[in-house]
Amino acid sequence: MIFEDIFEPIEVISHFKDGQIRPLRFKWNGRVYKVHQLNGHWVSNQGYSKQYHFSVMADTSDYFELLFDSGNFDWQIARVCLDG
Repeated sequence: MIFEDIFEPIEVISHFKDGQIRPLRFKWNGRVYKVHQLNGHWVSNQGYSKQYHFSVMADTSDYFELLFDSGNFDWQIARVCLDG
């Protein structure tokens, strides 16, 4: 598997509850992906804000790292690993 760094802005539908964030769907390159599985998540500090990273598998069986920046409330697709 080869991971490719992307770092492009994306649109995300997410669920915020009890201090937790869970991405549900995201739109990248005109296509909507449903998050099929959350593989892991971690937090990193970027200046005064936190960045929340999510390793997810989409309904296409492709793997993505999604990134939420709490400083500007923007989402990015950080990395991608295409299955096919």
